[in-house]
Amino acid sequence: MIDWLLAVAIIIGGYFALRYFFIKHALKEVNKELQDIQKDMAQNQILHLPMPDRDLEQLILTINAALDEVRKERQSYERHEKEFQQQIENISHDLRTPLTVILGYIRFMKKSTKEGNPLQDQAEALSVIERKAGTMEKLVSQFYAYSRLNAKDYPLTLQEIDACRILRESLMDNYQILEKAGLEVDSRLPEHPVMVQGETGALDRIFSNLFQNAGRYADSFLEIHIKESREKTFITLTNDTDKISREELPYLFDRFYVQDGARNQDGTGLGLTVARLLAEAMDGDLTVELVDERKKEDGEKKVIICFNLSLENASS
Repeated sequence: MIDWLLAVAIIIGGYFALRYFFIKHALKEVNKELQDIQKDMAQNQILHLPMPDRDLEQLILTINAALDEVRKERQSYERHEKEFQQQIENISHDLRTPLTVILGYIRFMKKSTKEGNPLQDQAEALSVIERKAGTMEKLVSQFYAYSRLNAKDYPLTLQEIDACRILRESLMDNYQILEKAGLEVDSRLPEHPVMVQGETGALDRIFSNLFQNAGRYADSFLEIHIKESREKTFITLTNDTDKISREELPYLFDRFYVQDGARNQDGTGLGLTVARLLAEAMDGDLTVELVDERKKEDGEKKVIICFNLSLENASS
């Protein structure tokens, strides 16, 4: 009986000793593979189980899942780094262009003055300098506003305001931009006040950014109208454009997004981003949708789009 128990004990001990040996060997192999993977995380490598074992298999699956998440995070980080680098280049271009013009005019004026031949029309030169300096001021203002909004450091005091009045005033302030773009403006606005929950400066900035966007990209017309419902007010700006395609619509609110053909139009790619963030800060929303897509006589396509701004009514 004792011999039988001893034999059983030896067999069980041998089994656990052998299992311990195999598990230790398996862990060494797994550790070696993990060290190789760590040297180059870009490679799509996974850990392999050198021996069948249910518990080890679950451990390997968990580690492989973690490695996959790390690779996805790494790829996402690298992609965002490339996008950020491109955005920095675009910002540098946007700031450098008006600055180059300003410095060029200043140097030319200084040179002409030193040579005893002052510019005949210094007023025109100063006008160009002032205009380009104003462009730089707008660029910096957009960057600053976006930075604060993105950091949730742009507190707004919401109160009852007349959205229709602010819209009319903003339209008048930006009418020269729309007229210069050759747009036929059709504003269908109610005569009575349209009271919403909001902040006057923020709402004016939204309208101004939308009008300036229309001045850059609209082709021939801009329609503006207000629709009131029980709980919300909807303000819609509709225009046609051949500078934006159907495929680009989902990216219009992305920060620093500017169409390649519009890079020379003093745009930051932040106007619509800031407008949407301000709308959301007032418990509203700003969206864009495709209304129609048409072919022009030259075969090129143009789209008709509308920007929809929704705001909470003051009485809701």
